[in-house]
Amino acid sequence: VFAFGDSYTDTGNARLIGILKSFVGAVLTGRVSQGGNSNFKLGGRSSNGRMVVDFLCDSLNIPTPIPYKAISSDFDFDSNSGVNFAVGGATSLSGDFFVNHKIGHTLMWKGIPLGFQTQIEWFNHFVTRIACKRKTEEECKAEMGKHLIWLGQMGVDDFARVIGSSVSMRWLTDITINHISKILTTLLDSGGKFVVVQRLPPVGCCPLSKLLTPQSEKDEMGCSLVINRAVMAHNELLQKTLEDFRVRHGTEVTISYADYFNAYKAIMGNLAGFGFSDGSEACCGVGGGLLNFNLHNLCGMAGTTACEKPSNHVHWDGLHLTEAMHKQITRLFLHGGYCKPSFDDIISRQRNSGT
Repeated sequence: VFAFGDSYTDTGNARLIGILKSFVGAVLTGRVSQGGNSNFKLGGRSSNGRMVVDFLCDSLNIPTPIPYKAISSDFDFDSNSGVNFAVGGATSLSGDFFVNHKIGHTLMWKGIPLGFQTQIEWFNHFVTRIACKRKTEEECKAEMGKHLIWLGQMGVDDFARVIGSSVSMRWLTDITINHISKILTTLLDSGGKFVVVQRLPPVGCCPLSKLLTPQSEKDEMGCSLVINRAVMAHNELLQKTLEDFRVRHGTEVTISYADYFNAYKAIMGNLAGFGFSDGSEACCGVGGGLLNFNLHNLCGMAGTTACEKPSNHVHWDGLHLTEAMHKQITRLFLHGGYCKPSFDDIISRQRNSGT
């Protein structure tokens, strides 16, 4: 798997390049109880355990991709190797935008965020210097065609950083979809044939969004109407964009659409059926109440604690999901009909293509 995205997919890049604030280390080193699988090393994951990309690889019996920043120049790359280019806190808006307009909640990240353009640059460097070293262009494309490409969510951190500002959500959506198109074009031009693109979840329902949204702008579940409408507009435009790519490339490539939004809603509509008892409160945080979330005292800071049973919770720290939620989302992607074409179809097409 070649993986791209933000903190919902990043398995270590943000930690390795040092853009996480120091208090996050309390979580990554276990000074804040993680719950879940005690034998699993977080390695920089923004959760209390494994994420969708981990469960996906486990189910497909392939190695979890290595963080790009953990790869050395003598990395032995082959068709079984995977690389994760996702980085926590990544945004569609440039770092200069946040500086010049003096907006944006930095949350758990230091200073200026990395843009998604960085992941394209990392991928191109990896292909030319490592994956396709001493290979012809044709051989390189054949190698790239053997890998599943996972485009995790892109745009959530933009929404999270600009909540409460005057930034136009529609403008932000257009910029994000443009970045996704650029990444997808780069991957397909490099020989990629099998791509899964993740839809955004209802970001307006996370504790951070609920906390920063005025009561008059919330729906019956307490979620932000403005943000979720923007997310739905993003998802609609993303679906149209992917259809354009399918028409352009025909049967040569398979582009699947992972419906995170409705998979998330299905779980929230039947919490007990999926093994959850709480869909609102952050497991790791402070303050109690309905959210257990304080924007100025995030998970890992002094005074914050983790709940005894993270597996009962949807939300880990107010911004990210628990391992249990990632697991259930993956199950719906793989077996619940929330990924179209399905993973069974993708695997079948890969086998029939001879790659």
